[in-house]
Amino acid sequence: MDAQAIPASSQPADDILAECAALMAREGYHGTSMRDLAAATGRSLAGLYHHFSSKEELLFLINERGFASLLANAERLLAAYRGGRGSAQRPSRKASAALLCDLIGAHLGYFGSHLNEMRILMFGTQPMSSAHGEAIRALKQRYTDCVQLAVGDYIAARREPLAAGDVERRTYLLFGMMNWIFGWYSFDQHGSVDALAEEIFLTFTRGCLPRAQATHGEG
Repeated sequence: MDAQAIPASSQPADDILAECAALMAREGYHGTSMRDLAAATGRSLAGLYHHFSSKEELLFLINERGFASLLANAERLLAAYRGGRGSAQRPSRKASAALLCDLIGAHLGYFGSHLNEMRILMFGTQPMSSAHGEAIRALKQRYTDCVQLAVGDYIAARREPLAAGDVERRTYLLFGMMNWIFGWYSFDQHGSVDALAEEIFLTFTRGCLPRAQATHGEG
């Protein structure tokens, strides 16, 4: 069955994918069978196959919905940022800081409520078919480009000298900080996602611009 047969807004499909993500996150993709997934979702094996053609399709859909959600949030924030920027040639220090902090908050906000899905997204696309893998890589690249634009504008607004590849390298360093929370984060032990987003923003920007004062209140 084609992935498009499950509507994006289908609550039963969302529930199935969430339950499958929880089991895959715990047991690993290769340690999970369709029979295991059917049992975890309270469905018969035939019932699960009625909606999903394979375990690989389930992995693809979990990835697709995760990256699509992240991308939608990022594009919304970027649209508001560009609208506020108007015809200004140089990014505003305050606006670029707010955009970067908001993107970090949106990233952590999604994963804070979808920790199982976050673990699944870390599997990569190797288990997927070439078509599914290409589709996920394209979504991931679009999202990465949004975050890289924000990192680049944050740096450009502060007139820091850049060598070739600096923005890309720092963007991936930021992703490393954000994505690894699945290995240790707990709301009870480490506080709210908003507080964590603020801490990552300050840690990243102070390290990114050691000579700059990285605060929200910059003019």
